[in-house]
Amino acid sequence: MAMPRVGLTYEDYAALPDDGRRYEIHDGELSVTPSPNVAHQRVSANLSDVLRAHVKATGIGEVFYAPLDVILDRRTVVQPDIIFMAAAHASRISDRGIEGAPTMRARARSKSTSWSGRRTG
Repeated sequence: MAMPRVGLTYEDYAALPDDGRRYEIHDGELSVTPSPNVAHQRVSANLSDVLRAHVKATGIGEVFYAPLDVILDRRTVVQPDIIFMAAAHASRISDRGIEGAPTMRARARSKSTSWSGRRTG
């Protein structure tokens, strides 16, 4: 009988060095991405500005931006570019980051892919 593969956990992730790289774990697998380029930062900042203005004007929640950990479960920790938390989900905000699915997370993609946003809960 094969032993199940455990992979990395949040505890392993938290022990990674603070070296400027963007680490994530996806189902226990480590992912490292380079720093965002200027075009990425422009797209991300513009989207964040529009979303933050709307959220502030309506008072419907909070907007956060990377780097901030979104701890989806013990073996999946991501850092979306932009995170929206509806007021109804405010209890998921902790000192560690967002604990559980955010209301919305968005990531600006490279030139070869399109921008992607995902509503998660």
